[in-house]
Amino acid sequence: NHFLLFFTVFSVVVKSQLKPQVSMVLTFKQVYSGDTIILSCDNSTGKVKWFFNKVEDQNQAKTWSIRAVSAKNSGSYQCENNGQKSDNFNITVLEYLPPATLLIKSGEPVINIDGSVVLELLVEEDESLNGWCCWVYKAGRVQRITLKKSLTTENHKVLTFQPSKLKDNVAIYWCSDETNLRSTPLTIKTSDRVVRMMILPGPAFLGEKLSLRCVVSGTDRISHTIFYKDKQTIKDSSSSSHVINNVTESDQGIYSCQATFTRSDKGMPNTVNSTQQELIVSAPPMKAVVSESAGLSCSCSSCPNGAYHWYYKQHNPQWLPKGISESYTGFMSAGSYACRAVWKNGRSALSNIHHYDVDAQETHVLLITIGLIILGVMLVIGAIVMYRKRRTREGKPTTGILSAFLCAHTYMFV
Repeated sequence: NHFLLFFTVFSVVVKSQLKPQVSMVLTFKQVYSGDTIILSCDNSTGKVKWFFNKVEDQNQAKTWSIRAVSAKNSGSYQCENNGQKSDNFNITVLEYLPPATLLIKSGEPVINIDGSVVLELLVEEDESLNGWCCWVYKAGRVQRITLKKSLTTENHKVLTFQPSKLKDNVAIYWCSDETNLRSTPLTIKTSDRVVRMMILPGPAFLGEKLSLRCVVSGTDRISHTIFYKDKQTIKDSSSSSHVINNVTESDQGIYSCQATFTRSDKGMPNTVNSTQQELIVSAPPMKAVVSESAGLSCSCSSCPNGAYHWYYKQHNPQWLPKGISESYTGFMSAGSYACRAVWKNGRSALSNIHHYDVDAQETHVLLITIGLIILGVMLVIGAIVMYRKRRTREGKPTTGILSAFLCAHTYMFV
């Protein structure tokens, strides 16, 4: 016991004499727009001071979590403990997205304690998932997720898996390959409330459309909902969703909701508040642009050379791949179309959305066709009238010709 006490005291003394050192808990080789990064002040005890570009931050914990980073988060980071400062830890945030996407296939970004979600990994540039694996950060440490080897082979381009049940308040998931290419990180949170405030994981980009939802576990019989931002009411209605059509910096804040609901038609109404969720607004990464001219074309002037991937959705909530080319000139079904630029170690943000309505297009074509037919008939009648006048001046009969024409046209439209 004396030896153990001596060893513990000795370790603390040695640790206090070591220079603090900044490290990244999520060991990302590259930091992309929208990432969550967690910095740790190693060799520290007690309170810590954090500095970004030599300006002190309010955080005094050993770790510093920074969500939805953008170019403004590029710079040098330091920590100070017991009067000693660490060396600079430099971070450069790339203004585009990782080459792979990790998204929620089934479930919600806020789940019940001991709940789970189904995740899907899509690697657009690679032809297979050979060499890819997935990770989770929870309870202060990074763990590798055990996956069946048969799921990450040359025969697979999409990986669908269900992580273990989540007991912690928050977990961050991501996937990477042997060359350090990786996916977007995905944050899943837990709540012990029956009412949950749903904000899509990741940042809200400036200028984009965003939908917030108030969800009740086990029922959709919601009769009344109140949405709050920074504890102030922003919407009071029967709708369980709140849409922000054009995200601005003023939309950043802490959101929650209150729902009045029943479990059955004759059940007693219950009114419950959700936990709070933070919405972070960030500058958008590089973005592709869809333009219309003899079909659709995709461009991204600020992107590195790469391929343009097309996506389509109609009634399904997720985008489906629709081919790789700079232009989309094939048969178009009714629905929404978008594109993005994709290269080896990155992707642009999804472009503006082009909505295609087949009924409207067919009506447009029909009106043009009818207009051309009417114009043609008028031109023919005009030519015959001119011909009749000329024949009249020459003293020749024209009644037979005009009658024959009119009879023929009458027959055509019967």
